[in-house]
Amino acid sequence: MQKTDHHPVIAEALKRIPPLWPLRNFVAVNPFVGLSDQPYAKACAILERVSGKSPLQAPEEYLKAWREGTITPQDIKETGGSGEAMLAFLTSGKNHRPTAVIPTVANFLDRGLSHDRWSAFVTDQISKWCGVTYDDNQTTWRSPWHGGDLFTGWKAAASCDLNPEAFGLRGFRASVAALPDEPYESIAKCLEILCPAGLEAVEFLHRQLTTVSGWAGHVQYRVHEDALRGMENHSLAGLLAIRLSYDAALFEAFLSGKPAADRWFLESSPVVDEEGISMLALWQSAYEAGYRRELARGLLGGGVSQGGKRPSFQAVFCIDVRSEVLRRHLEAAAPDARTIGFAGFFGFSVAHQTTSDEPASSRCPVLLVPGITTGEACGGRTRAAAGSWKAFQNSATSCFSFVESMGLAFGATLAKRIAGHSSAERPAPVATDQFGADLDQRVATAEGALLNMGLTKNFGRLVLICGHGSSSANNPHASSLDCGACGGHAGDVNARLAAATLNDPLVRAALADRGIRIPADTAFVAGLHLTSTDEVAIFDRNLIPVSHASDLDKLTNALGIAGEAARSERAPALGESAVARGGLLKSLRNRAGDISQVRPEWGLANNAALVAAPRERSAALNLAGRVFLHDYDATADPDDKILTLILCAPVVVASWINLQYHASRLDPANLGSGNKTLHNVAGGIGVLEGNGGDLRNGLPMQSIHDGERFIHEPRRLTVFIEAPRERLAAVLASQPSVRELFDNQWIHLCAIDGEACHLYQNNGWKRIASKEDPARSLVLS
Repeated sequence: MQKTDHHPVIAEALKRIPPLWPLRNFVAVNPFVGLSDQPYAKACAILERVSGKSPLQAPEEYLKAWREGTITPQDIKETGGSGEAMLAFLTSGKNHRPTAVIPTVANFLDRGLSHDRWSAFVTDQISKWCGVTYDDNQTTWRSPWHGGDLFTGWKAAASCDLNPEAFGLRGFRASVAALPDEPYESIAKCLEILCPAGLEAVEFLHRQLTTVSGWAGHVQYRVHEDALRGMENHSLAGLLAIRLSYDAALFEAFLSGKPAADRWFLESSPVVDEEGISMLALWQSAYEAGYRRELARGLLGGGVSQGGKRPSFQAVFCIDVRSEVLRRHLEAAAPDARTIGFAGFFGFSVAHQTTSDEPASSRCPVLLVPGITTGEACGGRTRAAAGSWKAFQNSATSCFSFVESMGLAFGATLAKRIAGHSSAERPAPVATDQFGADLDQRVATAEGALLNMGLTKNFGRLVLICGHGSSSANNPHASSLDCGACGGHAGDVNARLAAATLNDPLVRAALADRGIRIPADTAFVAGLHLTSTDEVAIFDRNLIPVSHASDLDKLTNALGIAGEAARSERAPALGESAVARGGLLKSLRNRAGDISQVRPEWGLANNAALVAAPRERSAALNLAGRVFLHDYDATADPDDKILTLILCAPVVVASWINLQYHASRLDPANLGSGNKTLHNVAGGIGVLEGNGGDLRNGLPMQSIHDGERFIHEPRRLTVFIEAPRERLAAVLASQPSVRELFDNQWIHLCAIDGEACHLYQNNGWKRIASKEDPARSLVLS
């Protein structure tokens, strides 16, 4: 690769593109990850120029929140802004600024020279090319360029492609043939044609990629995966070169040497109302302050002692916000039990080979590279059934529009297809191979898991390691409802590996030598929380000692009671409140297995905070399924290793989830995936909304909107950590990439330190609550 003078500019533009994971392991991604080094308000202005929309609410929404008391004078005061000026801005009538976006040549031609389809044409052409290059076993015919270099293959094909010229783009093949073979050099050549003096080149290139943001995200995902493994991948530069090539050809065909070229150059440097954006950013901070303050007061008023008595059982759940509801009800059903929150891969970072023919999939956070591979064995019949079902899901016959058109004529066939795929009959996974690592590795993994989850003493007779997963039919985004800590898969594999390893006598003996003594009568069991129905399956019951039968009965009964209570709590938001309590489980199972259901569950909608503290701190609070809960005891972490891990892993993963919901709620046109009923799977990778266009990013509208109103409230994540402020500051100083998330206000940090809660702000700490402050409500909804 030959670097040019433009290389740093190109690199900065490429960095701004967030990765988009494929559907088989779709995980939440921070859409602003490439802008996290910019302050939130400044990034909003950048996004206004490159996409036409910033991740802020409309002025009238903030004004409504003010008038309804959702935003209070105290909230405005906490922002540090002038309340009088902020209110004047919302009520002056001067806050409806026109959208200013950098136009591509295709945009300019569409609205100015009697053409109205160039933007769509270019996007469709690029989308089709990416589809054939990256197809993931969906098509029966493979392009000769499948899997090859994106730009090289495109240049060879486009040099003889008649479609653009038939559409009206004269000279296109000659223009492509004249391009250098190296993508960075092609970008430089296109910039010489397109980029006028004075234009911000990074933003111009960023704008080019936003016109194909879905495919750009998928390519960035491939770049990210290769980088984790120490390999270079320049495909995103190739995609940028392809997009610029179309604009360069359009410019030469329609604008070069004409007066309209000057007008396009002028419009290519739009001015946005940065002062107005900064004012709206202050209002967004005020919108978030009230919930943060009330949660701080609730946590400070907590501290419910769980005593030192041996618990009847312990249950380790993922920190996922959906676990908060079930944990709360399980603790009510079994007051002498204890629950623990920890990332749902439970410290077992593995690549797992399922029964299908797909490659092994990572069952760990996407920021990690698994070091060990595990697998399953399965009969051919199950493998064939899984394969046929996958083929059906990826085919045109599975889309909502096809089902709606065929109606009852196709209903019986579909009913047979989905038999056995409803959540009511979700099969337990087949036996997982033993953890394929040597003893030292198994011991180190087990020790790390126990230390990081704070489970090193006072073990119960039963310890449940409970992963989570969802179940839904005809849902391309089904994996988005599974466990993000397991790389967009259910947590059953990790739970079973953890339980098997922690029951291993050799591992226990080695752990005892390291100071962690697990009693001989403690048995670890694996389970899976099915979030669509709040059922919990217990795996490998035949391996649980007979001596623990009564303990298992108590655990099972408590889980049943907790599940029923959790279902009842969640029912109103799903429109299921009219269902009799006894029939709710059946109704939710049917809902998850219904191929016409666009909303099998609410997932992580309305997430707003993460709490890393002993469970006693939050046990008395009803957090309404809005809070990630991670157990953490600073007194047991003198060297801050666990604190560092929490800030660098669970906090980052939670921020990705929070900011994806935030983006999909505030900019659904650019950062959401649109209407589920119009989705068609493209290449087994992502979805198109309709028959063409770009891959869609983010969450479907049905994941955040109930048909009448938005369910998700757009609040940036607040992280509460019970630890001394100076220790938090020291860790942040050693982790600049995490610190910038807080410094630039992408998320917020609060320290629960003694009897007060302090907000990290402007490289300092500001007290926002003390133990004497009364909390308005224990239900923080």
